[in-house]
Amino acid sequence: MSTSLKGVYFWSVTKFLTRAVKCINEPPYALIILNQPISRRNNVFHTLWENANLKICADGGGNQLHEAFEGTDKQQMYIPHYIMGDLDSLKDDVRDFYISKGAKVEQDPDQNSTDFMKCIELVRRKERESSVKHEIVALGAFGGRVDQAMSTIHYLYKLKNERRIYLLSDQNMTILLDKGKHQIHCNQAIEGPTCGIIPIGIERAIVTTTGLEWNLTNSSTSFGEMISTSNHLINDIVMIETDSPILWTVELKI
Repeated sequence: MSTSLKGVYFWSVTKFLTRAVKCINEPPYALIILNQPISRRNNVFHTLWENANLKICADGGGNQLHEAFEGTDKQQMYIPHYIMGDLDSLKDDVRDFYISKGAKVEQDPDQNSTDFMKCIELVRRKERESSVKHEIVALGAFGGRVDQAMSTIHYLYKLKNERRIYLLSDQNMTILLDKGKHQIHCNQAIEGPTCGIIPIGIERAIVTTTGLEWNLTNSSTSFGEMISTSNHLINDIVMIETDSPILWTVELKI
């Protein structure tokens, strides 16, 4: 993670949704499309796609991408570099279509690894070839089965010392804030007002915030006690200090 000299972690949660061209100072990111519907009305999808350095569909995510733009003149614009997974969901006609357009389809039958993790392994492999580190944006991270959503959140914790991962749905963006101080730069034109701090996977977290309507001050937050949900952004910069890893989630206006 990028930090200042004072040890503050800096975040711009929705930077992927607003930049019209690739920013020189921003690290590249891999876009991983999971198996959830993609709305044609999502007016940031094109920007998200265009600025991704590596585009991967996780198995049934290929079906979702194909279905979203089938029969439109935009379908030719959205050809992933790879479709990766155990391929138990990918439709034959979708596979054949993307192969004919130059996409690579790779099968990994390992049932001890999710399709999302298989895609992350693919990103690691491409990084070894190019020596270029990527952040990851996972589209379609929420909205389906609860166990799948929890598995996706699990990888935020598992890989927190390796890279930044942003979980995106049509309604929200979620990241993991590790122990320490975090400065989150918000774009209130597309973020909020609703946000939350979720102490999942830990017994409790002691949290202090600024920039929220209902700030926490050395507050103990845990399931069965108190968690900060349905909070509101009131500032373009939110400061969060935590003694344990927590989730930050913010509503999107897209």
